[in-house]
Amino acid sequence: MSIYQRLENLSFTRPSGTEEERAAAAFLKGELVQAGFQVEEESFTYQRQVPRLARLSALTDEGETVFPVTGIIDSAGTAEGGVQAPLLYLKSLDDVTLSQARGKIVLFHDRLGPEEYRRVLKAGAVATIATSGTIRDTLENSDLETGRFRDSLKPLGPIPGFTIRMTDAVKLLRLHPSSIHFELQLQEETVSSQNLVVTIPGTDLQDEIIVAGAHYDSVPFSKGSWDNGAGAVEIISLVEHLREAQPRRTVKCVLFGSEETGLQGSRAYVLRHQDEVPKTKVMINVDVGGSILGKEIVFVTAADEAETFVRQLLLEKGYAAVVTQRVMSSDCANFSRWGIPSISMGQGAPKGGGYMHTRYDNMDLIVPEVLEEESRWLYALVDRLAQADLIPFPRALPEKLQKGLAEYFGVDPSSLPKSDESDRPLPFRF
Repeated sequence: MSIYQRLENLSFTRPSGTEEERAAAAFLKGELVQAGFQVEEESFTYQRQVPRLARLSALTDEGETVFPVTGIIDSAGTAEGGVQAPLLYLKSLDDVTLSQARGKIVLFHDRLGPEEYRRVLKAGAVATIATSGTIRDTLENSDLETGRFRDSLKPLGPIPGFTIRMTDAVKLLRLHPSSIHFELQLQEETVSSQNLVVTIPGTDLQDEIIVAGAHYDSVPFSKGSWDNGAGAVEIISLVEHLREAQPRRTVKCVLFGSEETGLQGSRAYVLRHQDEVPKTKVMINVDVGGSILGKEIVFVTAADEAETFVRQLLLEKGYAAVVTQRVMSSDCANFSRWGIPSISMGQGAPKGGGYMHTRYDNMDLIVPEVLEEESRWLYALVDRLAQADLIPFPRALPEKLQKGLAEYFGVDPSSLPKSDESDRPLPFRF
């Protein structure tokens, strides 16, 4: 099949741990086997606390108004029968607003990072309500997202969390409720998923490894063509390309399951392949692509020399992309957490043209030309690194990236592996 045809076949909702995710893995594995490759299917499991019951209602002098909500996965449950607390609209995290948060359930319209969440906890909030969708949504064209309590927040401890449609959030505020009654019951769930691995052995440098990967799962209610069916089929295209390229270094191409629920597939892969971590020179990631709208972005989580290398290769290949040196919220982060430099390809959407994690992530804006351009750049990047006499950047992460990784994963920076500076060139002296 062509890259586009493969993506058409993969474009169906396939959330973590579902029969649909398994069907997606079976389709991708079948494509690889049919192309003549041996595929290792690596199963893994993880635990999560999922909402069994989520209720929220506004109490006014006129009575009770119930609002559709979802509970936040891995947040905290309430007492049976629920809790009652006043509502505070957290317009911003200024001191005046936070001084009013004690004992209240707070409504906000953005994700809270570790520092913001720490301030909300310190202020004494008892629960949170996040918003989903836009103010222009209707009930017929919007989906109520089930959020997840992020790993970076877990060291701070969860409180009950809910998600409400933004349109309903406006209705809730207009009621000026005297209090909110809310109840959240959670139950532990074991999720089973799988990674698919194809190994292309290297020639004279086979003990050195390059990992190239993409996740193939989607969020619920989304067909995930853009995020990240495109990346998955581009990795299959890379596997086919490498059959003829004969790389000097071993290239391991991985299709990760369950990325959307906390990078579970890449975490399981790195833990399973700990013996390969010292041998892995770089991880190449593909996450979000194929749209006719938007700009190409290359996220470099590596030394300054790696950013320079990417910029020069883009010029050499005539490929237009924005380069940024930062931590990318995708599977590559789990490799960088273990000290492995990573380079991640993605797409940024123009204002009003993005549709990540919505029902509109389908084939409507996907075009073959963009998929093929992205794939050619992927080939060029992997080829250059797989064939080089020496990797043109050290296996080291700058301090700012170490700090970013620590914040992203909610860990102490001292717990991250120290950068290996041994392959930096020695200064020349006369």
